Amino acid sequence: MAVQVTIDTASRGEAELIAAELPGQPHATSRRGYGVIRMRLGREEEARDLLAILESCVQRHKLSWARLRHGDDEWTVKGARSGAGR
Repeated sequence: MAVQVTIDTASRGEAELIAAELPGQPHATSRRGYGVIRMRLGREEEARDLLAILESCVQRHKLSWARLRHGDDEWTVKGARSGAGR
């Protein structure tokens, strides 16, 4: 069963960095100033596999944050640039 996954970032540029490293190389867009990547996965387990890729991208590129949403589940990865109180 295919599942929909959305990854949000602080900007389209950050979304493009992440999209380049994801399987299938999905397109990054922007909505209300935030970067957005939407993907369809073949299995639900693949959503959790993306979390490791997302964490690696946030750390390696020193991004402020990224959020992975799948159904009712949501994971936020905070990076080096995330400020106190966020």
